[in-house]
Amino acid sequence: MNAPAPQPLAFGTLPGRAHIEAPAGGARVLLISTYELGHQPLGLASAAAALRAAGHDVRTLDVAVEPLAAAAIRDVDLVAISVPMHTAARIGLQVAEAIRQANIGARLVCFGLYASPLAEHLGHHAIEVIGGEYETGLVEVAAQVAEHRTGAVTGAGGAPSLLRQQYPVPDRRGLPALDEYARVRRADGEHLAGYVEATRGCAHTCKHCPITPVYGGALRLVQRDTVYADIAQQVEAGAQHITFGDPDFLNAVPHSLAILEEAHRRWPALTFDVTVKVEHLVEHAYVLSRLRSFGVIWITSAFESCNNAILERLDKGHTVEEMRQALRLTSAAGLPVRPTWVAFTPWTTLDDVIEMLDFIAEQRLHRATQPVQYGLRLLLPPGSPLNDVLAAEGRLGPFENALLTYTWTALDPRVDALQAGLASMAEAAAEANEDAAVTFERARTAAYAVAGRPGPAVRDAGPDVPGLTESWFCCAEPTASQLAALSLV
Repeated sequence: MNAPAPQPLAFGTLPGRAHIEAPAGGARVLLISTYELGHQPLGLASAAAALRAAGHDVRTLDVAVEPLAAAAIRDVDLVAISVPMHTAARIGLQVAEAIRQANIGARLVCFGLYASPLAEHLGHHAIEVIGGEYETGLVEVAAQVAEHRTGAVTGAGGAPSLLRQQYPVPDRRGLPALDEYARVRRADGEHLAGYVEATRGCAHTCKHCPITPVYGGALRLVQRDTVYADIAQQVEAGAQHITFGDPDFLNAVPHSLAILEEAHRRWPALTFDVTVKVEHLVEHAYVLSRLRSFGVIWITSAFESCNNAILERLDKGHTVEEMRQALRLTSAAGLPVRPTWVAFTPWTTLDDVIEMLDFIAEQRLHRATQPVQYGLRLLLPPGSPLNDVLAAEGRLGPFENALLTYTWTALDPRVDALQAGLASMAEAAAEANEDAAVTFERARTAAYAVAGRPGPAVRDAGPDVPGLTESWFCCAEPTASQLAALSLV
């Protein structure tokens, strides 16, 4: 299937950029992305498709790779900022404040996963929100703006929309080119990478996950032809690898496998990566060899902790031994795993951190683990099921407006000090492009030193693992450089 044919362009042209012309009478909409894990923003492409189909003029701006220019917000009726994750919400709030202070008279909306939980907080900043399945609500808001009226909006406020919909093919026209984003590192070098989703939401309700307060275990399937068309247009733009960004690719095994198999048939040279829960790696071990044969070259999996009691508190559905089992199964299938962690929770001890780092050494995951993972601290947005748990324990701190999370402190102050040190270490390592194995050994040595224990034995770091060049993570706090240039220029 070919990508959509280019259409005539107009509306507020930025230097070197094209804009889509719509019929007269539509709203002039500026869609802004702030951070989508280093890939071309699917949130903007999906929103743009729905809005353009409804007859509205749409301009897009991705401040992750483009300046927040005053020229971009001229002659705009509606500004909609995508907030699909914590980092994006942190940056998005600063962008929204800069635009609000510019007093351009446009209606200001945040949309995406983090919008609904932050509805009350963003309301204090005169920002509306549209959560969950956001396309319908955005079209309704744009229609209200164009017709100079107000009214109820689907998914507005703290109640996200979970309406089933026929997903439009994401409209990526006007977005920065793929070479502005993270690339895939494979054995044959670096290549352009794209991003799609076969599902939205998640069938699971892990207590620490930001998807849980919004979707509550609901899962929505993206129609297969929509996914194929989106892959096609990214391949046409030069992509040689596609990330499936589903929270769990095996939430809907027949659906997702059928899409992957057909994508491999159409583009046999294309490689892929997917995210899969530990319990699904074990439960669906029979499909791992098929994933590999269809072009998957690594799997991301949320390990989170090496303390079974913490895993149970988070309702992860797996144990530490099952993590080892999953690694044995994926290794047998020829699929490397890139684990993610919630290294610091309110219940984490120094021994827990050391056990996590020792596990990484034991399993030779030094280069498979992004250094940012070592300093990740549990986030508690409004609506998190863990807020009530910590409140019952008398350990829930106040909501921190700047950080968009409720606060907590570790029982052992040395744990909080170690977390801050490892987070700074990871940021510096990313800036210096340090070998992940070197950063790992420094992090492990630091943890042992804080615990007053003898230095750890250095182990074989293991092989290089395919991955993306993006060094940061959705649940990490924004770096200083990410927040640096968010005033209008």
